[in-house]
Amino acid sequence: MSSRERRPAVSALTAAAAATVLSAALCLTGCGTHRPAAAAGGTPNPSAPASAPASASASPPPSPHAEPDRGDSAPHNAENNVGRRPGEMTPADKEAAVAGAAKVRPVLEKLRAEGRVDPDAVRPALAALGFPAADLRVQEPWSRWNVDHSEKVPGTLYGIRIGGTACVSGMVDAGQVWAEATGPYPETGCVAPPVAH
Repeated sequence: MSSRERRPAVSALTAAAAATVLSAALCLTGCGTHRPAAAAGGTPNPSAPASAPASASASPPPSPHAEPDRGDSAPHNAENNVGRRPGEMTPADKEAAVAGAAKVRPVLEKLRAEGRVDPDAVRPALAALGFPAADLRVQEPWSRWNVDHSEKVPGTLYGIRIGGTACVSGMVDAGQVWAEATGPYPETGCVAPPVAH
């Protein structure tokens, strides 16, 4: 076979490959784009349905959890973290919770210095401060990486209900004591919730 006879076959393959690449490029350029019924200047968009009303191309209203400048966070970060926002406290409950946190911190610092940071050591220490058992929740900390939180993390996560609208929330582990006055969380009460996805 001469080189002249091979050329048409190669040209046909090259043309077919070019058509495939062009077709794929055209398909991909439309991915994820929103095409309103009319482009700027009133020119109709040929890909829009002919009978689509003008309001069909309007954007949906923003989420009530949308952040105007979310910076580097995920698009639904605020919505996903709504359960991590504590409720409002009355001034009197907030004052009592601040005083409660000041009472809790030195007791937990002593336990931490002794290396006793598990719930079995923390629960009686907090109860000895006079907090009613019904207002006290003590548990192992949430796992950051296990979705079902089955991983055991050393330390104690706690929450103490103060009045009707406030809490002392915090944690103690080998490296820290955390105690703060906060409102209750929507899903976990006075215990700070796990990190959202």
